[in-house]
Amino acid sequence: MKRELQLKSKEDYNGNNRKPLAPLSCIAIDDDSFSLSVLEKHCSKLPFLALKEVFDNPLEALNHLKNNQPDLVFLDINMPEVSGISIARKLQGQSMVIFTTSHKDFAHEGFELDAVDFLLKPIEFDRFYQAISKAKEHKDFLELKEKVEADYDYIIIKEDYQNVKIKLSDILFIEALDNYVKIHTTQKTYMTLRNLKSMAGHLCSRNFMRVHKSYIVSLNHIDYFSRDQIHINDSVIPIGRTFMKKFREEIQN
Repeated sequence: MKRELQLKSKEDYNGNNRKPLAPLSCIAIDDDSFSLSVLEKHCSKLPFLALKEVFDNPLEALNHLKNNQPDLVFLDINMPEVSGISIARKLQGQSMVIFTTSHKDFAHEGFELDAVDFLLKPIEFDRFYQAISKAKEHKDFLELKEKVEADYDYIIIKEDYQNVKIKLSDILFIEALDNYVKIHTTQKTYMTLRNLKSMAGHLCSRNFMRVHKSYIVSLNHIDYFSRDQIHINDSVIPIGRTFMKKFREEIQN
């Protein structure tokens, strides 16, 4: 069952009437109603958190996540029908995850999915605040990184626990693969945990264009194209029907 929450205006956590920062949007998924109540109570104390909805049914939560992308998901691991681990795998690259569970044995598997943190029930507020601080810092870092990338001629991705710098001029096209993107360059191919939407947000105004729900291409590297295909080196990239008109207009300009 989904419970919609009414958000109230708040002062910042120091009690001052300063202009608040954009809050972290979040949802909570847990089959235990008491645990959800604890999370609601903790979230209400932090002005930089906007808890939109809570779910005690993981299937309803999955349906919600098809059309919504919160910044953060509080996720119980051990639930009936669908485990939190399964949901987290679907969320990779879309929303940050903080696992909540009564079983510390699940911690290792949770961190393998690059979770922000792992909270053991019963969740004390101090420990909760520590986890939220990590999530806020991570979001701020990603936003800053995107702004920096918009001003430079390269992007930085994470691959195999390393930060890799890729020149924009070397990128041929970018391909979406589930929760990852594959970046094809003149030298090699990279895989990173990121979604195509976030890539398009700051690349598509810089000689890159989304031409399909699963592809972004470099206009500078197109060899030739037909009505519904683009050829770059030995690769053939489809042009999605909804992208055809805009692509032709861009090429003609």
